[in-house]
Amino acid sequence: MDNIIQQIIMDLGKNICRKIEEGGLSDIDQFASDALELCKSSVRELLTRIVQQMNEELRMNKRFRKEQGLVLKEKDRERSILTEVGQIYIKRDYYYEKASKKYLYPLDYMIGLPPYERVSHNVSARLVTQAAECSYEKSAAIVTKGEVSKQTVKNKLIAVGKLEKPAPGEKRIVTELHIFADEDHVSLQGGGNCIVPLVTLSEGVREVHRGRNVLINPVHFTFPIKQAKEAWENIGGYISKAYEEDEIKKIYLHGDGASWIKQGNEELYNCEYVMDKFHFEKHLRQATAAFNKQNYRFRIRQAIQEKDRKKAVKLVREMISLCSEPKHKKRVKKFFKYLMNNWEGIVRRYTEDIMGSCTEGLVSHIYSERLSRDPMGWSEAGLNRMAELRVYTRNGCVVTGKAFKRTDEEKKRSILREYGEERLRNVISGSLDWSIFEKGQYNPAINKGTQVLIRAYGRQHSMVS
Repeated sequence: MDNIIQQIIMDLGKNICRKIEEGGLSDIDQFASDALELCKSSVRELLTRIVQQMNEELRMNKRFRKEQGLVLKEKDRERSILTEVGQIYIKRDYYYEKASKKYLYPLDYMIGLPPYERVSHNVSARLVTQAAECSYEKSAAIVTKGEVSKQTVKNKLIAVGKLEKPAPGEKRIVTELHIFADEDHVSLQGGGNCIVPLVTLSEGVREVHRGRNVLINPVHFTFPIKQAKEAWENIGGYISKAYEEDEIKKIYLHGDGASWIKQGNEELYNCEYVMDKFHFEKHLRQATAAFNKQNYRFRIRQAIQEKDRKKAVKLVREMISLCSEPKHKKRVKKFFKYLMNNWEGIVRRYTEDIMGSCTEGLVSHIYSERLSRDPMGWSEAGLNRMAELRVYTRNGCVVTGKAFKRTDEEKKRSILREYGEERLRNVISGSLDWSIFEKGQYNPAINKGTQVLIRAYGRQHSMVS
């Protein structure tokens, strides 16, 4: 085995040198691509040979097989796995396990191959990460050059474990927090829409340059709309882990008045609800559109700024009495209900010095460009996982192969994994002899013609300078 590994490494060096001799470095970009493919090919061959050796060693180790109750049934069954270096084909033996009365491939557990998988966890992670930015089909084309289907990408998205940003190790000290909550409406495959919530926790805003602000340490959360209560509890838990709660004087919850958003006001400690100005102004414009001459829009805003609820009620009732068309009356009544249900949050928005809301922009940036902007229909499961993935990546997190959970069966076979690690160490032990790259020190002859010219040039250069 030592000779095989050394030979693969030496062949790789020779092939790279041959590429340089054939085309030089006149096109370094093409050479880099060719060299990368040569390296991948060598790694595939190396892995195939090592795995083959491990399989044969297990076959010959009758003592270990007897201890584990493994009875050989068939030799060299082939299996392939798509990895980051390409498709790897391996052969492994098929055994019967007496204790469980099951048939299995011990080598799969020894080298960490999940049963029935044809795509490695690391490649799956890349497929999922790419799918956060483009369609499943494009993700498959970019990552694997179309070697897997778009259905495979979707399956990997569903299979990935829970994606949550962990709380920082050290608690931060702030006096004020702002939470922005809104939702996107996404089309489902079977018809109808699904609400996808988005909650963003922030320490406020800072100015990047004139006219442009960014949130300070934003953290995004998503969840199925039916799990709102549990989600707000989890957000509260994150706050307690990330911040010194005793130092927080106020938490402002910005939203458009939806019931699931106001539920957060009940679950979070020392929290005050603030109406999102964009949404309120939209409702106000729609309600007063038929009364421009009476200037009800300005008068209702004035009543809000004066915190005069009775005055606001009187103005809206006047509008209802003046409505001549049923659709106008219905619209004003709807606004009246909206105003009364959110009065405190609306007054807080117009009378207190609270930073503005950015809920619409957050939804557009995190959700809309992937979930709802283009005409597409989602399954509910795929939609929830994609929303979770978008939030996870926008939180600065990276999906890795570790996000795919090991099966219970793999955990039970840990002894085979340990045996495989031991055999792998034995396979490669002593096989890495780097002496082939060592060279003697180069000592050029002092009085050669080239050396004389170089010294003469140096003297002339120093005189000129």
